[in-house]
Amino acid sequence: MYAGTELRVAVEDPGTPEAEAHMIALRDWLVSEDALRGRVRLRRQPPLAGHMGSTVELLTVALGSGGVLAVLIQSVCTWLTSRGTDIKITVSTEDGRRIELDVRRAADPQALLREVAERFPAPDERSG
Repeated sequence: MYAGTELRVAVEDPGTPEAEAHMIALRDWLVSEDALRGRVRLRRQPPLAGHMGSTVELLTVALGSGGVLAVLIQSVCTWLTSRGTDIKITVSTEDGRRIELDVRRAADPQALLREVAERFPAPDERSG
């Protein structure tokens, strides 16, 4: 990935109270990583009609150089396995590239990192 790219990190069924709680817990987990500190933001959606306050829609993670994407994926894998529940996380870019993570896939972070390298190549590795 290149500097200035922003990833979107979402939990399955966004907008539900459970998803919002998971998003906040994941954000708290991710900001404890030195490489991710200052790069992770909660994005809220406007309040629904008849509701007070906004809900968490997704997390955004600003990427740069230095392996931030690998740190993000490894940290999400660790978070998923530590939760012990079947949560599905989707990491995507504005151009439509995406990868889904769940507790089963998180058990093999090296395989996920290889898949991430294929789907989200560094700029000098991109063809075209």
